[in-house]
Amino acid sequence: MEERPSFMLGTNDCKSHYRASASLISKGLDQVIRKARLNASQHFDLLVISPIHLGHGVGEPDFDPEFDENSEVVSRNLAAEYRKVALQNHAAFLNAADYALPSITDREHLDEKGHAAMADAIYDKIIALQKGLSNVI
Repeated sequence: MEERPSFMLGTNDCKSHYRASASLISKGLDQVIRKARLNASQHFDLLVISPIHLGHGVGEPDFDPEFDENSEVVSRNLAAEYRKVALQNHAAFLNAADYALPSITDREHLDEKGHAAMADAIYDKIIALQKGLSNVI
């Protein structure tokens, strides 16, 4: 199986002290992709994975005070922006939030079930891409 690098970035960029919009965060992703392609010794296919949504109340006491309600909104808007970046960079795209939810433990990370669902989704996407059954997106 040929190697296909993947990126799943953005959750930490949703922290309230950054005050970043989904659009701004996606510009950072675009820069990472362009730099990687510019510095690569050969062409590579890429799968961009937008992160799962932050769970409701992730910034409440006993969870992660670095997030707030706006962080939750930004996390929900990342997929649409990341999809645009994937299209512009001729990359495949997968929305992690379509397959997994944040754990009830911390409202921001995947639990065991979420990791298994993501592994299956990524595997299925790569197989579909290799068979030519899926478009760039």
